[in-house]
Amino acid sequence: MEIDKIKAIIFDMDGVIVESEPIHEKAEMEVCRQFGMEVDKKEWDNFRGKKLEDIFSYASKKYGTGNEPIEEMIIRKIQLYLTYALNEMNLVDGVREFLEELKNNGKYDYALTTSGRKIQQEQILSKFNLADYFEIVVASDDVKNGKPHPEPYEITVRKLGEQPANCLVIEDSDNGVISAKAAGCQVCGITTTFGRDRLELAGADIVVADFFELSKIFFEK
Repeated sequence: MEIDKIKAIIFDMDGVIVESEPIHEKAEMEVCRQFGMEVDKKEWDNFRGKKLEDIFSYASKKYGTGNEPIEEMIIRKIQLYLTYALNEMNLVDGVREFLEELKNNGKYDYALTTSGRKIQQEQILSKFNLADYFEIVVASDDVKNGKPHPEPYEITVRKLGEQPANCLVIEDSDNGVISAKAAGCQVCGITTTFGRDRLELAGADIVVADFFELSKIFFEK
């Protein structure tokens, strides 16, 4: 990681801002069952960071008839997810403190890039009073191609008005790391969802255990 080049920090949301991956998995599995599909639990490791359209289309082709109503499944999943999330979800340890340090430091711009839809992102940020931190947000509604395609991060970089190499993306999934690297960004993997080896294999420039470790790199000099 070339820290001296970094001018902007881009946060993924699920598994980076909030401890949401188990809740996503729970809601998605429930929806698949409601639509007559019993999807192998092992599939979810490969679903991390992907758009719902891609997850349910894959499940439909492999475990269903191939003709399941994808948009209905998405709507149902969002309903279930928000019901669970607004009651059960917690912030990732240290993220609020890190965001506050970023704000006070004033050296870096920052943005949010999520594979979730805006309705999810808005309600979750509101729940934790984090909406004011992110003037720039790119959600799955804003892109044609979800992660691991580079489009989500390419759009975010353009909105920031920066060069990709000057942007550090914080990601917890291999799909997210691959997306950010393909967009030309520097990437910090955080081991909230997957281990160091998997994130490094996907191409992460640096891997940290938590935001406290990342804070020392950025703010303790």
